[in-house]
Amino acid sequence: MPTYYNPVVFSLIVRYLIKAAQDKRAVPYFELENLFGLSHNMAGFYAGCVGNFCQEQGWPLLNSLVINTKNCQPSEGFDGYLPEDKSWGNCLSECWAYFHVTSPREQQVRNFSGLTKLLRDWSLNTALNN
Repeated sequence: MPTYYNPVVFSLIVRYLIKAAQDKRAVPYFELENLFGLSHNMAGFYAGCVGNFCQEQGWPLLNSLVINTKNCQPSEGFDGYLPEDKSWGNCLSECWAYFHVTSPREQQVRNFSGLTKLLRDWSLNTALNN
């Protein structure tokens, strides 16, 4: 293990990527760099560590979530983790499905509950009268 490897940073990055998978989103390298104080090369190093960890745990490749902003895909280093029978998109989908958090219907609609009536009433009473 290189002397600059920090197990706390690694743990935080794994947790951060799990949260990103739950939110069904990708994470640009610069986001890891800015949040964890890493150089671009170090962000790539940790992404590789995450890939190794995921392979050993039998998890989907969380490092598939880490993308460059030039082409919105992982950098070339990810190719070494990509199974022959899968595309990067398959790996991304597997992460999103594996780390999906099921929530009851009530939670899924809570921000929209009652909104139809509220919007309709506002439209009829305010927008149309102006």
